[in-house]
Amino acid sequence: MLKKRAYKNVLAVAVVSTLMGAGTAWAATPSSDHVPSVDTTTDHKALNNVDVMAAITEARGNVTPIDGKPANVTVDNSALSTADTEVAVIAKTTGKTDLEKAKMEAASTKVVGVQAKYISAVTDELLTPYVGKTIASFSIDGVTQEAEQELVAGLHQKIGDALSIDGVKNDIVSIGNRGIFSEVNPIITVIPEGVKITYKVTSNPIVHSVAFEGNTIYTDEALTNYMALESGNILNTVTVGEKIQGINAAYNRDGYMLAHVSGIHVDKQGTLHVGIVEGIVEDITTAGNKKTRTKVITREFNQKKGKPFNKFLVRRSVEKVYNLGFFDDVNVRLLEGSDPSKVILETDVLERKTGTVTIGAGYSESDGLTGILELGEDNLRGTGDKVKLHWEYGGSNKYKNYQISYLHPWLDDKATSLGVNVFSRTNEYNDYDAKGAAVAEYNKKTTGFNISLGRQTGEYTRDYLTLESRDDKYIFDPKSNSANGFIYTKNGGPQETETTHVPNRGFMFKDMNYVGKNFGRTNSITWQKIFDSRDNVYDATQGKRLSAAVQWATRVLGGNFNFCKFTGEARFYHKVRKSQVIALRGRIGWIQGSSPYSQLFTLGGADSLRGYEDDQLRGKKMYNATLEYRFPIIKKVSGVLFTDIGSAWDTSNIIWYKDTKSFEYSFGAGVRVITPIGPVKLDYGIGKHDKKFHFSFGTQF
Repeated sequence: MLKKRAYKNVLAVAVVSTLMGAGTAWAATPSSDHVPSVDTTTDHKALNNVDVMAAITEARGNVTPIDGKPANVTVDNSALSTADTEVAVIAKTTGKTDLEKAKMEAASTKVVGVQAKYISAVTDELLTPYVGKTIASFSIDGVTQEAEQELVAGLHQKIGDALSIDGVKNDIVSIGNRGIFSEVNPIITVIPEGVKITYKVTSNPIVHSVAFEGNTIYTDEALTNYMALESGNILNTVTVGEKIQGINAAYNRDGYMLAHVSGIHVDKQGTLHVGIVEGIVEDITTAGNKKTRTKVITREFNQKKGKPFNKFLVRRSVEKVYNLGFFDDVNVRLLEGSDPSKVILETDVLERKTGTVTIGAGYSESDGLTGILELGEDNLRGTGDKVKLHWEYGGSNKYKNYQISYLHPWLDDKATSLGVNVFSRTNEYNDYDAKGAAVAEYNKKTTGFNISLGRQTGEYTRDYLTLESRDDKYIFDPKSNSANGFIYTKNGGPQETETTHVPNRGFMFKDMNYVGKNFGRTNSITWQKIFDSRDNVYDATQGKRLSAAVQWATRVLGGNFNFCKFTGEARFYHKVRKSQVIALRGRIGWIQGSSPYSQLFTLGGADSLRGYEDDQLRGKKMYNATLEYRFPIIKKVSGVLFTDIGSAWDTSNIIWYKDTKSFEYSFGAGVRVITPIGPVKLDYGIGKHDKKFHFSFGTQF
């Protein structure tokens, strides 16, 4: 007696939530008058492959196995690329991802292999009564005869085998993994020879077109071309699933880490609808900023409200906020938006003290009582404006030094800055020959002002235009200056023995108008361009800073000198291991025209050539390079190993200076200490001619 085991009818639903990371499902409505052919994959020949899994992999198109693991595949999604140039630029630095290069090279993306999604009502309880019975025949109900032969050939169980639960399930997987069926169910019939197994299949709907919803990053055209679905073919969940994986991977590669395909469904007209959620930033808020105004933080953000969340833009935004110097820590948190497709970006900051007060006093027999007062605020009333007042009084000449500076960083919404600086200072200077021997000691008084406008011209670039007027005056005071040296206002020849000064060694300073050629008013206009991609402007661990400047001084502006000064600098930073850094800096410069003494390039001292006197080398031409290896020692204390090279030459207006081009070098070690009044640097440099300790304040280059 023939017995038919009825199977439970199940709605033909293929759940593709695992393809999209969401719980959305689509209902496949089978066409009553359509008998599917297995030849709906991209490569008919692949279906004849004995290895079914290999055949499926080959049939998917544009996919190759990785390391022999069929669960991992690559998809060529280079055709999908963000059109946001800002994202592309930032990704090269903060994310170490060159999106343009990836697009040009058609770089593939690793994704998890997609399994076909289908429904089967088979259970162990339904199969148990037939376990061990001989399989007499197979058939596939719902496909053409040719397709049936191909499907049967790919089954794991063979005629004559004993039926097993795992065998039936494996056969269901073999059929279902073709990707074109929404339902696969076995019908087992007992016959005298054993059992007959019929696999009842329901085909996926036919797709005529594809439509996308919610996409703003990639165009409909780009997505449609990427999907590459041929009109009139049965929906293949494997092929479509991998394309969806590729879309998700492209979003993640381009920094849109919250974006994903949220769901797909086929309507009655055969249109495949693909829904995309891009993770829109609904609002940007702040927390922890008790003093700093919210707009001071949010105006630094590359990530904008109403746009998809992008990790590159957010990472760069955090860097810019931290580099303001107002905060000890900056963190970003994602909060739920008004609906699941939106997020709120909260920036949590830990404010630091931005005001400084410095008071100092001293006494010496030569200078008498001296005093220093300095007031500074880097975040004036929480606006981000900077103001500084420096005042010195005292000395034997009762000099009064002062400097007043003010910076307003945002004149408009394009980050145009305005800086004003007024100064008057009288300082004691030493002149050296090329080997570091002191030859003169004098005072120089400098008064003037400068006004600077800066403008953001790119994500990492700023241009500055500065107008400056300064007046340098030579002062020689026999009471306070050294007994050894030149008197630049006198002619050469030995002086009276009663005086305290040595001979001028034959240099005719007065006749040669030495003071007139080297001291006076310099009125100039300077243009400077800076590219700065450092992750931390105060203590960089990666990135670079490039700058070029041209200073044009002319009598047309009311000054006493005509010259052009060109300066170029490059700094590079590379992190080694976790917290060690290799830093490299190179500088070049040259001057065309008759430059005064005060505008010559100088080398020597803590900031350029350690192991040499401050400003020991001077000239109209200069080169300088520094290589440092920086490493932590304990908290707030770090060490550095360094080597410096450089030279400055061509001093036509300094007639006593031996004008020879040389190669100077030094090497040594130092420590850096973070103190409440700022970073302190102590270096010991071994130079070509001497050894020096250098003590200074300020951050590293």
